[in-house]
Amino acid sequence: MEKNTLSVDLTNYKEDFKLLNEIWYKDISINNIIIKVLGIHYMDNGPEWNINKHRHSFFEFHYVTKNNVFTTSNGVEHKITPGEFYILAPGVLHAHCQKDGVGHIGFSLRWEIEIDSDCRNKQLNLLKSKQMINALYGANSKPIKDDGTIIDTMIKLLELGQKGCTELELQLAFIQIVIQITKFCNKNLVETKSNQEINKNLINNNIINNTIHFIEDNYYQDIDVNDVANSVHLSYSHLSRLFKSSLGETVAQYIKRVRLNKATYLLKCTDKDIACIAREVGFNSEYYFSNDFKKNVGMSPGSYRKNNSRLSE
Repeated sequence: MEKNTLSVDLTNYKEDFKLLNEIWYKDISINNIIIKVLGIHYMDNGPEWNINKHRHSFFEFHYVTKNNVFTTSNGVEHKITPGEFYILAPGVLHAHCQKDGVGHIGFSLRWEIEIDSDCRNKQLNLLKSKQMINALYGANSKPIKDDGTIIDTMIKLLELGQKGCTELELQLAFIQIVIQITKFCNKNLVETKSNQEINKNLINNNIINNTIHFIEDNYYQDIDVNDVANSVHLSYSHLSRLFKSSLGETVAQYIKRVRLNKATYLLKCTDKDIACIAREVGFNSEYYFSNDFKKNVGMSPGSYRKNNSRLSE
């Protein structure tokens, strides 16, 4: 029997979300999976809430507890109702809005996942890790109905924060949420395998996912589009068409976006000098880094650090 997810009053926990900030921007490493928490947010958006089309280089999870929200991804609009959630994988073009003059209440989680390069020789763990990550990518942002497991696990995390539990306890509780989400996504993925067209789409999605994984794992090295194509055993022209059709941008544009996203994090959260950051995210020179950063972000790396640094908080 499903639990009554509609009765959850998340407003009682509004202030407790702030207690979880201490686990943001820190790696959680279990076996050969590394998860970095990028955000745990209470959502209370009014009827005017409207977010234009955009993409992320990370996973975004959105859970609704009151009213509803409309999310469009890959050109398809979904209505998310109380007790439902969705996953947005890295690179998915999406937008959000409210309708009918009402807002919604819920929460969102953001995180990055990568496979620890030191454990790549452990084939069994590597296979299991890829299965987990592919399940999250395969969620395709359609709404999934919670049976009470996700919201209960989230509330346990909030209550641990209330009690002043250790950072490790909070990290382990967050991992439990991701594991539960993965189980729902995997079940949903299996249930949708109904015809050859879906299987073809899954194959293409796996190619795109593996391409993204390779870029995320190697963005800091001197890689080009041919290296990326070789990693998924396709010609560059084939991969280029598939990638552009799926994500709306070229492989080269995605590599640059990942590098710049990593750079913005390092500028905000470290005191490394700009030349060091440029090298660390895969640019051959500080000049080209600064030029591309200003062109894409709208300001120089130095100005961005001055306006956004977490180190001065």
